Amino acid sequence: MKVLEVCEAFVRMAELAGALGVSRINELPGCWEHQVDAKWWISVNGSKDLRRNSDGIELSPFSMAVKFNGWPAGIIDLAGGVIAAGECANEDTFIAALQAATQAASEVKA
Repeated sequence: MKVLEVCEAFVRMAELAGALGVSRINELPGCWEHQVDAKWWISVNGSKDLRRNSDGIELSPFSMAVKFNGWPAGIIDLAGGVIAAGECANEDTFIAALQAATQAASEVKA
């Protein structure tokens, strides 16, 4: 049996959702959308069906759309995806933003 390695960005998104108390994303009537920080925004389809987000983007099952400063910056699913590769907007800065938001959410709970 082949084990799927989940990409780090998707893992970090799930950690953020957990820190915010968001659960059962698969049961939402649409996508879960969240402003990660002043620059990064995500829209997550946790369903096994295609779903449109608030921008009208059709997201595949178990995937997320990413925006940076209001601009489309990527589509990521469990196995990976495509994300911007600029100096300010790239995979590393996106993951760092998710981690910072998770830390901030965790501190608020404490």
